[in-house]
Amino acid sequence: MGERSINIRLNRALGQNFLKSAKISRRIVESASLDPSLTIVEIGVGSGSLTSILLELGYSVIGFEIDTRFVEGNKRLEGEKCTLRYEDFLKADLSSLPEPAAYIANIPYYITSPIIERIMFEGPDFVKAVLMVQKEYADRLIATPRTKEYGILTVNVNTFASVSELFQVSRKEFIPQPEVDSMVIELSLLDEPPIERERRDAYRGFVRQCFSQRRKKLNNNLKGLVDSPESLLKASKIGLDVRAEELDVEDFVRLFRNIYP
Repeated sequence: MGERSINIRLNRALGQNFLKSAKISRRIVESASLDPSLTIVEIGVGSGSLTSILLELGYSVIGFEIDTRFVEGNKRLEGEKCTLRYEDFLKADLSSLPEPAAYIANIPYYITSPIIERIMFEGPDFVKAVLMVQKEYADRLIATPRTKEYGILTVNVNTFASVSELFQVSRKEFIPQPEVDSMVIELSLLDEPPIERERRDAYRGFVRQCFSQRRKKLNNNLKGLVDSPESLLKASKIGLDVRAEELDVEDFVRLFRNIYP
C-alpha cells in the first residue's frame, strides 16, 4: 500500500495492486483512530509504505507478506517495534499474536472472504479491523434484507461485528489499475454478540444451510436440519413462505436458538 519506488514486477497472481500515493495510506491510519498502545497486524506489507507510516506514528507492527522478493528492501523497517513474517496469512499460526490487536490490510480481491473469516473466526480477539476491499464486496457487507447483495457473508459478519464504510478509493489510485473501485471499511467485534464464541462455527453452518438454495423457500432449506420446518418457523414467528434473504440477523439468531437451545 502506498508503495515507494521498487524494482519488482508486481505479481497479478497474488493480487498485487499498490497505491500510487502515501496520502491514502496515511488517511487509512488516521481514519482508524487506533490507540497508539495497540499492536497493528498488517496483512500484505508489500514494500512497506503503510508500515513506515504506522512506525512513524509510534505503533508496534506485526506484518505478513507472502512475497519474499520484498525481504531485502524491508529490512530497514524491522526492529524492536516491527516484526515481519514472510508467509501466507491464511496458513500462518496466529496463536502468538497479541490480544487484543488491530488489523490493517489492503486485501487482494480474490481472497477477501478467506481473510475476513480468518480474522473474525480463527484469530485472536481484535479491537477493530480497517480493510481496503473491492467496493462491491463492501456493499455486500452492509447489505439489507431483500437485496441481491444480502447473503451468507452479510449475516455471518453482522452477527458478530459492526461494519462501517470509511471512504472510497478510486481505481485510478492503484498500480496496476484494477477494474473496480475500492472501499475502506471498519469491522469492530460486538462486545456481546448474540451467539456464544464456542457456537460460532455451528451458527455459520446453519446460515449456509439456510441460503443453500437461495431462490427456494426457507421451509425447503431447513428440511436437512429439522423434522418439521413448518413448526419451527411458526414457533419462531416467521412466515412459511419466506426465503432466507428476507430475514434479518435477529431472525437467524432466533431460528438457530430454537433448533439448538
